[in-house]
Amino acid sequence: MAITAKINSSTSSGPQKVSVTVPSLSSSSTLASLTDVNATTLNDGALLQYDASTSKFVTKTTIETTTGTLKFNGGTF
Repeated sequence: MAITAKINSSTSSGPQKVSVTVPSLSSSSTLASLTDVNATTLNDGALLQYDASTSKFVTKTTIETTTGTLKFNGGTF
């Protein structure tokens, strides 16, 4: 985290005022607003699944793997 400081000096005797600003962290109020979540397909029963090709979590109603036979359907509520 970077901290910036501003020193104002109007005389040769030294700074008259020193102010330090600490940047604030932005907070998300929803899961979908996070930058590593793609929630464009947000339906009842949707689950989060990590997609390594996009490095994001995506919402899906069906989870399928390409390496096995696992299939999970979140259904409609």
